Amino acid sequence: MEVLTVLYHVAVAVLIAVFGIVLGRVVRRVVDRVLFRLGFNDWFRNFNIGRALLRSGYTPSEFFGSVAAWLLYLLFILTAVAYLGMSFGRVDVSEWVTSIIAVYLFGFVKFFIISIVGFILVDGFAEYIYKGALSRSEAVVGPVAEYIRIILYLVVVTFALEQGGINVTTLSSMLTPITWGLAAAVVAVLILEALKKK
Repeated sequence: MEVLTVLYHVAVAVLIAVFGIVLGRVVRRVVDRVLFRLGFNDWFRNFNIGRALLRSGYTPSEFFGSVAAWLLYLLFILTAVAYLGMSFGRVDVSEWVTSIIAVYLFGFVKFFIISIVGFILVDGFAEYIYKGALSRSEAVVGPVAEYIRIILYLVVVTFALEQGGINVTTLSSMLTPITWGLAAAVVAVLILEALKKK
């Protein structure tokens, strides 16, 4: 292969990667500003995941903008590698990179979206319980609500991993004793509270 041809393909691959980096930075700023102006930061901090982000030093809009940017960085860099593999006759490398994009990158996107939506729904349901929808006794509501929150978090993570293309058979078998252990702990707390009242 001629030197000029090699340089041409390398230059195209570099341009693809640079374009992805520039696009990622633009998308990060756009997502950050749009979410900030929509009041997303104030709304999202009502949930545990939003408060956790604030403690880590990120606002929700910055976090989602950064995630979108890094996904674009990886997508275009991997696309550049796939282009080089195809250009230099390494079809196996190109197919391998394409499979990484299809399975892992888009799998992570599905996992991320399902996890965020699931955590928001779980937190909303737990807050509904805390407001006394199921019981007026705070000593009973607290342990029950937190138990339900943890179990539903585990369900969300397991479902998100499965939808993301990861085998969760081992994880599911590990979660069974954890779930029963948490249930036993909640029952013990409730029994202790009942004994204290007597």
